Amino acid sequence: MKLRTPRSLVAALCAAPLLVLSSRASASPWTLPRGTIALSGTFGYQSATREFLDGGRAQNFPLRGAYTGTGFYLGLRVAFLDGLELEFGLPIRQVSYTSDSVILLEPPEGSTERAIDYYQRNILNFSRTNSGIGDLNLAARYRLLQQPFALAAEVRVKAPTGYTGPQGTFGDRPSSNAAFLADVRRWVTPENVRDDVTLGDGQLDTSLGLLFGYSFRTQTFVRADAAYNVRFGGAGHQVISAVRAGQGIGRWLLLYGWAQLTYTVTQGRVIGVSVAAQDPNVPATEYLGANNLLLRELRLERDALDIGGGVIVRLTPEVELNLGYSRTVWGRNTAATDSLSLGLGVRTRFMQGS
Repeated sequence: MKLRTPRSLVAALCAAPLLVLSSRASASPWTLPRGTIALSGTFGYQSATREFLDGGRAQNFPLRGAYTGTGFYLGLRVAFLDGLELEFGLPIRQVSYTSDSVILLEPPEGSTERAIDYYQRNILNFSRTNSGIGDLNLAARYRLLQQPFALAAEVRVKAPTGYTGPQGTFGDRPSSNAAFLADVRRWVTPENVRDDVTLGDGQLDTSLGLLFGYSFRTQTFVRADAAYNVRFGGAGHQVISAVRAGQGIGRWLLLYGWAQLTYTVTQGRVIGVSVAAQDPNVPATEYLGANNLLLRELRLERDALDIGGGVIVRLTPEVELNLGYSRTVWGRNTAATDSLSLGLGVRTRFMQGS
């Protein structure tokens, strides 16, 4: 069986981090006034049928695959001191991937087992659903400047909660194409199929960043953020940059748009071999005998360019509604995901005389 250079069979690291983006979107160079608390709840929905593999154009998931995700993100921002703001975020998620079942290998030569029995035992099903608490987010921001523009420094920590992280199609071993090819029948079995869609990357991140902002008298604002994300657990470190702009309309409406680039700058460790498809559009019947297959040494790395926009409606001076949409338009080791979010935010004072 000849397997060559990589194209992924199922989407590892597929879940685009909508709820993480919700957390980062709440960060602002305009920190809360002392004695203020802001509580937000955001519901998100994601869907994707295409993926980015190595930074090229998006292609369909093999075997008519489709990804969906739903989640609720609870965010809390609080300012006990003037210029210093703390943030906590808790995501609850459900992610699923569905695809056609497939048989990859013919019966071994000399086998006395009936062909129908062999095929029934070796049907591979890549459909999976996971639910639970995703990555916790903690952040602290300190306002360095308020005039002539807003400037704040931020330290952010993303911590996993014990879920199973991403692996190769048949687990985290073997970790090379050569080792996989040396004993294909050992690895390609239904009981070895692992979850490629997980609740997160399963490792700790710590980022340090700067947030810039300027507000015009015309109710227009612009923001620019930059951060370096140190990723533990063998994951590739990242540079994260974002720009945002918005326009207020009257006292009760704000339109906004944004773009965020996440780019890996160091090499991540191999987390398994992803069995791959030369042509992701062929039906499952054409995979038998290892036809249409490639191999991919999957690394704990992810790049993404997300763009989005939305509208904020101020229901009262203390309550606002946020409706947003985003799409991953470029990336590597990620899905071309469409995301919708609906959030409700409440702000109040908890310290008298502050």
